[in-house]
Parts: sequence; C-alpha cells; structure tokens
Amino acid sequence: MQTSEEKTKEAIRDLTRVFQFELWLRFYFISDDEGSLSINLDEELLEKMQEKYGHLADLARTLCEKEITPEVCRQAIVEHIMHQFDGIKYDVGFVPRIMDHAVFKGEIQLFNTWAGLHEEQLDRKVLDFDRWIEIYEEWKASESAQKVNLALNIQDTEHHHPGSDKTN
Repeated sequence: MQTSEEKTKEAIRDLTRVFQFELWLRFYFISDDEGSLSINLDEELLEKMQEKYGHLADLARTLCEKEITPEVCRQAIVEHIMHQFDGIKYDVGFVPRIMDHAVFKGEIQLFNTWAGLHEEQLDRKVLDFDRWIEIYEEWKASESAQKVNLALNIQDTEHHHPGSDKTN
C-alpha cells in the first residue's frame, strides 16, 4: 500500500509527464500555416507514439485535430489528465489538488525553464520524448539546475503565488 507521500509523488510525476509531452509535441511538430498553428503528425507516427507512450499519444491525436492556441493546449491537457487519472488511477478530486500543489507547479516551471535555456541544443535534431526526459533529469540533478530552481522558488514566493502543499 502506498503512503500518501508516495501517492502524491507518483501523481506529480504522472501529471507532469503530460505537460512535458505536450511541450515536446509543440517544440518539434508545430507548423505555421499563414498564422494558423497546428501540430502535424501522420497516422504512422501517431501509431508509433501509441506503442511507445500509451495514453500520451491520445493527447497528440487530440491536438492534431485542432488549431493550436495556448487555451486549446491547456484545455486539451486538463481534459486528458482528468480523463486519464481522476477517478481512475487516483481518487476523484485528488488530481485537481495535485495540479494546485506547489511542488507540481514548480516542476512544470522548472521544465519550461529548462526547455527555454536549452532550446538551441534541443532544436539541432528531433529528439525522442524519452531522450528529452533523460536530458532534463540529468540537468535537474546539476548544481546549475538547483540554482535555477531556487531562483524560481524565490521569485514565486515574492509574487505571492505559492500553491497549496495539501493533497489530503
């Protein structure tokens, strides 16, 4: 039986992966057709994603069917997370509490910062999503990442937007 802390860590990891996957999709597969952004994935690639990434491929498929805007992406992510996890893998209502958790918000912010800081390196060639996560985790363990994380936490505290740490 998982402890509450273990369940919270697992949920943070699960939900974070969805956000990370969506950013990876936008990073490599977005195209601009006269000001209209879309994610273009052919059926073969979607099938490979399904085999390799399971439910995350469903998010890719959903985003392929829409014009991409920040609102559309946020909505697709939240709907995917709720459909995949809330009341299924986790108790009903647990997922929204995780999404308001300070550690979850910090992890998303740190990942987005990493992607921005390493954009040139990541843009050299299309990297597999698993490779993105591997590179991110290596960076996250570094001293420089710890400094960035500390700076982000200080900035968040100064702006009085900390999330709740309560998930029970």
